[in-house]
Order: sequence, then structure tokens, then C-alpha cells
Amino acid sequence: MKTLRMILLVVAVGAMPLAASAQQLFDFNGQTILPAGVGGTLTMVSEVFDASPATTPIPLDFANYQYTLVIEGLVLDVDGFTQQYSGGTLTLYQDASTAADFANMATFTDGEAILVGTFVDLSHTVFPSGVGSVAGTLDWTGGTRLDDIAPGDQPGWSFLSGTNNGVDQVLPGFGEQWDGKVEPRDFIVDDEASSFGSVKALFRD
Repeated sequence: MKTLRMILLVVAVGAMPLAASAQQLFDFNGQTILPAGVGGTLTMVSEVFDASPATTPIPLDFANYQYTLVIEGLVLDVDGFTQQYSGGTLTLYQDASTAADFANMATFTDGEAILVGTFVDLSHTVFPSGVGSVAGTLDWTGGTRLDDIAPGDQPGWSFLSGTNNGVDQVLPGFGEQWDGKVEPRDFIVDDEASSFGSVKALFRD
């Protein structure tokens, strides 16, 4: 019996790095309203999708809820070929009732705010072809599920997106389409899953 337990323990521990190798991200696609000039603010509304085989950093129930990511109050500090932004929030909403509709931006923010982040910085570059990229950093600071992320894993998340301002990509009232992801610096797991002691405890008498 002891030998069997040791075998099971080795298998369980050996499987940990395999589980941890999966990519974690919130995958989004949305539309953006750009500021007219320095001091103006950027707004983005987007839908979040199941990016399997990647996993979401916290469990999301796509079968029963719709999830949206919304940027508000992101201030343009420096204009030019590469724009620099600061401030502003990124909120992940969970909604079981109202489907998100780009013709009605309020439908993106009428759910439960499960994660709220504050941008540290964000840069936005557009090439003459009309395509571009966005790269930023944010810290999760609020939301009803903030405690699903360990305090040490809450700061320093990456916000990355491609952009396109083509007429076939942008909906009325918006300036660009953004297609991107939000991801942690490192793979995050809850306290129970990360504890080697908790695995050993499964095999005690």
C-alpha cells in the first residue's frame, strides 16, 4: 500500500508542471473610441471568448454567462506615431441576462464587475496600412472575484492587442477594432493547487 501511495504521489507531482505549462489569458475582441487629442480619453468595449486550449486565469462559466472587457478613462498623454496613455480602468464583467450589443455600449457594463484593473501605462502604434498594436501593463485592484487571484499575482499583468481601422473592421461610432489578450506575468494557481503539502496530505493514513 505504501508503494502504491508513493507511485500515486510521484504521478501527481509530475503532472503539476504539465498543468502549469498551459497558457492563461482573457481573450477579447472589441471596438474602440479614440480620443481627439492629448488629454482626451480612450474607451473600448469587447467580448471575451473561450480561447481553449488556453485557459482563463480564473475559471469562467461561458456556458451560462457572457463576459465583457471594458476600458474607460484611459488618458492620452503623448500623441504621435506611437501614442502614450495612462490611468484608466479595465473591468471584466459577468452577465447572465443582457447580450452585449455594439450598438448599445451600456450592454457591456450592466453585469457584475468581477475584476477591476488600473492601467500603469499603455502604448498604441498604428502603421500607414491601418493596422497596429497596443501594449500595456495593469494591476488588478478590485472586483467581486479579486480574491481568486493571490495578492502577489495581482500586479503587472500584460494587456496586448492588434488593431485595425479598416472600414470592413470598424463598426459605426468607433475608430478601431482591437483583438487581443490580458495575461499574467507567470502562470497563476490557487493556494490549494500550488501547495506540495496539500498533495502529500491526500496520501496520509
